[in-house]
Amino acid sequence: MKYKITIYILVICFINTSCKTSQKTITNNYNFYSDSLTIALNNFAKKNLIPGFSVSIVSDKEVLYSKGFGLSDIKNNKAFTPVTINWVASVSKTFVALSVMKLVEENKLNLDDPINSILPYKIINPYYPDAPITLRHLITHTSTMIDDAFVPYYIGEADICIVNDSKQYDSLPAYLQPNLEYYRMGKRISLDENIRKYTQPKEKWYTDSTFLQKKPGTFFQYSNLGASIAARIVEIKSNMSFIDFTRKYIFEPLKMNNTGWNFEDLNPGLITKIYTQNDEKTPTGVVEHPQYYMTNYPVSGLKTNAVDLSNYLMEMIKGYEGKGKLLSNQSYQTLFKAQLNCEGLNKMDSSALNSRFNIAVLWSVSATGTILHLGGNNGVHSFLYFNPKTKKGALAYCNLRDNSFGELFYIVKYFEEKM
Repeated sequence: MKYKITIYILVICFINTSCKTSQKTITNNYNFYSDSLTIALNNFAKKNLIPGFSVSIVSDKEVLYSKGFGLSDIKNNKAFTPVTINWVASVSKTFVALSVMKLVEENKLNLDDPINSILPYKIINPYYPDAPITLRHLITHTSTMIDDAFVPYYIGEADICIVNDSKQYDSLPAYLQPNLEYYRMGKRISLDENIRKYTQPKEKWYTDSTFLQKKPGTFFQYSNLGASIAARIVEIKSNMSFIDFTRKYIFEPLKMNNTGWNFEDLNPGLITKIYTQNDEKTPTGVVEHPQYYMTNYPVSGLKTNAVDLSNYLMEMIKGYEGKGKLLSNQSYQTLFKAQLNCEGLNKMDSSALNSRFNIAVLWSVSATGTILHLGGNNGVHSFLYFNPKTKKGALAYCNLRDNSFGELFYIVKYFEEKM
């Protein structure tokens, strides 16, 4: 969906009576754009259902802007701030990418390694049994494995489970009851067990429809399963859990002290509530949604805040410049290099990104060079991006999955380019 904010921006920047300044000042005054962005985001917050969100804009040297808006807990009227911890959904995959490249740098992995030379079991596309799936296929979404997410639902099991089941969720709207039933069937299993259940022919969740009738490496289709396997390979080659690996090699060096995969590892007083619409077709409000565990957590389960994520984004910008501290210059160049020339590359409905995009190591690269990842899951939307030319970037996340979040991207990007 496209969101047009041209008129909206003109109103904010040129008509609003608080903007008593000349065009020359508008062009050159950072404070004007910072204040105008706050006005725009406050107006955005007032006109949609999203309870709370945070926005940060950074350069390679500093945080240029960081604010929270709305509420992290409606019932208790608790403000959403930059230290509020929120899911970031598929932005999590960028941490899988960084972890893979860390092991490549240490010569423990090669991107062209067949995964069956690493895993203790074989994963084979039944339509192309002789075509090996490689690590590069996993991290570029060309493994031809896809997400047949509803298989467990039909067999009475689930790989997602509620953190704290409560009778309060029995009153969720009718359209959400199947999701609630699904989560209540779930249990916490290991990442390895999750992968085995989907990929091994004798396991209960296996189906040929998990695989495309395409030769591995020849077709792009976004795959949570493929990224999960990449994270499992990190565990095998590092002899560490993915949780411990990311803590040691990413979170601690970047002082991401309020970031983690498990709720029990985080400050409960900082974690936002998550919400969903009170009606599927014509929502008029929101209801609290239960927090949940995902057994494929490395691809969608990271919880963090704007302070920590800003540190991470600044490191990514510095890394592209050859000044990062987590990887070498060569490794960062590989991390962000567009790699695909194959069928299936989608087109993003986004003029701001010049519509076309390619895939680096689990990051997307727009035709204009913007490097980004988007995220969406029950109770969350998120984005993270940077422009290597301007050495600036931005991030945002919210506690409701709602299409209006797309407008937030355009508002933030407009002002990020002006700062």
